[in-house]
Amino acid sequence: MTENKVVFCDTGFVIRLLDETNDLHDNALGYFKYFLENDYIIRMSTIAVAEFCVRDSIDHLPLRNILLSPYNANHAVKTGECARILFEAKAKGVLEVDARIVIQNDVKLLAQAQCDLASFYLTADTQSRRMYDVLKEGAQLSFDFTDIHTPYSEKFGLLEL
Repeated sequence: MTENKVVFCDTGFVIRLLDETNDLHDNALGYFKYFLENDYIIRMSTIAVAEFCVRDSIDHLPLRNILLSPYNANHAVKTGECARILFEAKAKGVLEVDARIVIQNDVKLLAQAQCDLASFYLTADTQSRRMYDVLKEGAQLSFDFTDIHTPYSEKFGLLEL
């Protein structure tokens, strides 16, 4: 079986990639370069584009290197499955969500990453990790949740020369 060479990025990742003054910019840039140099397809949901456009313009997105992924019916079906699992986990006290609604963009993006056969999900949102952990088993998510607070060289065991 060959590895899916697809990386799915969320809004927070892209914001940090484009903001050179952000503390996580270097980490985001490191991941971006690593995946491009290793022939991964970097995808971004149209949902994340909408979030990005609240404060910026689509013209600022690096669309030469990022393939937009429209949110479609198959993504909605997977989102429903994921939301059901998260509601059940919340009701059992397994998942605490800090005043955030369970069916929100994070759940949609995680479901879409699975449907789009991602190998990695790039994010700076540490809180969505709790949802991912519940969904990893229950919804059988097969991609790696990659928090860019950890530098890419540490994540992949590479020496930066």
